[in-house]
Amino acid sequence: MIPIHDFVGGHAEAIRVNKLGALTHYDASENHRHNYFELFIFEKGAGQHQIDFVDFEITSNSVQIVAPGQVHQMKRDLDTNGYVILFETSVFESNSLISDFLFDHICYDVSELSPVYNFSPEVEKQLIQMANTIWQDYESDNEMKNDFILSNLNLICIQCMRSMNKSKPENNKHQQLYHEFRRLLRSNFATIKKVKEYAAALHITEKQLNEIVSAKTGLSASALIYRQIVLESKRLLNTGLTAKETAYELNFDDPAHFSKFFKKQTSISPSAFQKIHA
Repeated sequence: MIPIHDFVGGHAEAIRVNKLGALTHYDASENHRHNYFELFIFEKGAGQHQIDFVDFEITSNSVQIVAPGQVHQMKRDLDTNGYVILFETSVFESNSLISDFLFDHICYDVSELSPVYNFSPEVEKQLIQMANTIWQDYESDNEMKNDFILSNLNLICIQCMRSMNKSKPENNKHQQLYHEFRRLLRSNFATIKKVKEYAAALHITEKQLNEIVSAKTGLSASALIYRQIVLESKRLLNTGLTAKETAYELNFDDPAHFSKFFKKQTSISPSAFQKIHA
């Protein structure tokens, strides 16, 4: 069973910072998921970080973002060090640029939006300096330290956005509709599974929605819907739910229909998937 971690504990801060110290033994922490963001800053790094069943290499002077709901497991080498900043989505609710960037990590799967960010040598130096400063202030009794940490976290997110080697997306109608579709899909995939229903919610035709999605991803809208359902199915199956319980959680009327759907999309049965990722 994969545990789900809540944002609770001895601290009352909206943002928490933990130091990733050198290990005394090989780190093989268990798969888990949580309801808050974790932003890892690796000052020195090596090993593997599995996020939503995909392995990503841990490298020095890099950032990795794990979004709420994602399943992950860290296997870092002995001398890996750095920091992890924990925060809830609400801390950036007044900053649409950063909140949209972070929300994309919730809506998009890791094959479409990589959780790993690498930087130029000049930015690497700035990033590590900011991380060290955040840690020092977090450990201090300075007034307004939460505001100070939030400001620096804001800059780190902006550097991540810059590193994507993409100009800011044009604010055209198709881009906006695609973005709205992905958000609708993330919130409603368990109850809305038909393209025509998403198209109606967006006030466009099925053909238009398929054209918008295809231009952006090379996939049909239905394929994207199925991919979101499969991803959440994998997450639920790894929390210890049975195939039957997962089927009902995702509003499949018949567990047999769910098992058939899952096998068609992944080439393995739900029970076989659970054995592989036990």
